[in-house]
Amino acid sequence: MKKLLTSVLCFMVLFGLCASKGMAGPSKDGVDMENKTVILAGYDACTGKYGDYGLDDKRGQEIAVEEINAAGGIAAGPLKGFQLKLEFFDDRGDPKESANVAKKIASGKYLAALGPTMSSCALASTPIFSRYGVANIITYANASTITEQGFDNLIRLTYTTKSISDFMVLTSKDEFKAKTIAIISENQDYGQQLRKYAIDKAKETGLTISTDDVITPGQDVDFSSVLLRAKNQNPDVLLLFVTYNEGGMIAKQVRKMGWDIILYGPDALTAPKFFELAGDMDKIYLSSLLSLDVTQPAAKTLVSEFEKKHTGLPPLSAIYGYDAVKVAAKVIENGGVDRASFIKNLKDVKAPGVGSPMYQFDKSGEGLVPPLVVKSAQWHKDQQ
Repeated sequence: MKKLLTSVLCFMVLFGLCASKGMAGPSKDGVDMENKTVILAGYDACTGKYGDYGLDDKRGQEIAVEEINAAGGIAAGPLKGFQLKLEFFDDRGDPKESANVAKKIASGKYLAALGPTMSSCALASTPIFSRYGVANIITYANASTITEQGFDNLIRLTYTTKSISDFMVLTSKDEFKAKTIAIISENQDYGQQLRKYAIDKAKETGLTISTDDVITPGQDVDFSSVLLRAKNQNPDVLLLFVTYNEGGMIAKQVRKMGWDIILYGPDALTAPKFFELAGDMDKIYLSSLLSLDVTQPAAKTLVSEFEKKHTGLPPLSAIYGYDAVKVAAKVIENGGVDRASFIKNLKDVKAPGVGSPMYQFDKSGEGLVPPLVVKSAQWHKDQQ
């Protein structure tokens, strides 16, 4: 018994000495004191029908991590000089898998989670992150209900489905002089929230909705019956509340049937795959940010590294992925050195970025984002 007590005491003394000298390994909060490293978790759809979004989100995050580390790591605060490490998880754009990924991140050694693009995946993962006290910086998921959940551990870099829908309906009426609109939406959280808010705004502004059709992404590929039904009602504008694959196929089929109508979509259609699938850009318009300019100094590293490694200019999912890391680094500088203090500092952060000149957030976690504008699809294509 005496020998056992002596052994225990020796172990406790040795453990205390190691800890006092900073020799402990990675903590459960993702800060490795021994190797002076902060571990972040990224997650998004890198495979599956939304894989282009997630891959670019991942690429943007990787470029930001490399840039920060090359400049000496975290720039200020208690963890000044610490390097960032990114581990990225593929949720395949599947809410069930996103929930599984969230559990892995929550039980792992990660300070915060960055992502995703798909609203349905964010809605599946955010309750888990909230339950386990992990901060989530939402990169590019728009669903208004994400922040309406009331969680204190998340912020969103981009704008909401409601703000997008309101803007698109008002633009249809004021700029395109539409009196009637047709809607095609996908039966995911993203498309259905855009649809809901657009219907509400159309009623408020006196616009008539001539047809309102819902499609299934990844399953529907022939949209002729839906398009013929809409065409027969002769609307002034066709609103596409869909993502890039379905958006590109619909645009192609609209022109193939000889229908000369204004097609108007959200910025989800600014992905390169949309332009590849759509073909003719005539009379196609997309919403975008007024302030988004990849020639600005803040975008210099992202643009040069993205062009070098992946060709072309970075799409929005890459921009928001890049900015998410920059925002996370600023939270760390301000004292977010473990999960609890990271969340405490999260909504007070102010950080310059590419997607916004200055990221700031309200009490719900919504970003105080710049205004939206409408630009032609050809303009967006020329920026690629």
